[in-house]
Amino acid sequence: MDNTPFIPALTKIFFGIIYKNSKGLEFALDEISQTGKIDVQSIEIPFDFTNYYKDEMGESLKRKWVAIDKIIPENELADLKHKTVNWEKELTFEGKRTLNCDPGGICDNRVVLVTTKNFSHRIYLGKGIFAEVTLIYIGNKFQPQRWTYPDYKSDIFQDFAKKCKKKFLEAKT
Repeated sequence: MDNTPFIPALTKIFFGIIYKNSKGLEFALDEISQTGKIDVQSIEIPFDFTNYYKDEMGESLKRKWVAIDKIIPENELADLKHKTVNWEKELTFEGKRTLNCDPGGICDNRVVLVTTKNFSHRIYLGKGIFAEVTLIYIGNKFQPQRWTYPDYKSDIFQDFAKKCKKKFLEAKT
């Protein structure tokens, strides 16, 4: 048996953005653009999949996903999560966030999300960050898991993820 350490899988960086107003979106897009060139975007949709953010961020929230032209080892997503936490803090108003920006990775066979919250299906990456495989690519579609958030099951995200997968495969060749 070979005990050589395994090199982490590569992934295309994307960001899931939930925002209260256009100022939050513009701020997030500006920060993301400083990380890499945006090369895939979803359309803007209402974030009405859950009331999870209602008390903190209010109602009539919007959702958008964007990806950049960078491919990194999956474990480096932890550093990106720390960046996005700082971005969210910059737009905090009266102790409440107006922006939620979560990085993740899309490759040929899965979608990985990173979070500061531990749970049974999440693996600790270090630096206070956990990762979860939220979708697995099977049969020409990214298939959800029991824990997959409703918005990540949507056709809008499916279209976005497929475009990202295509860009990922093109970049690897």
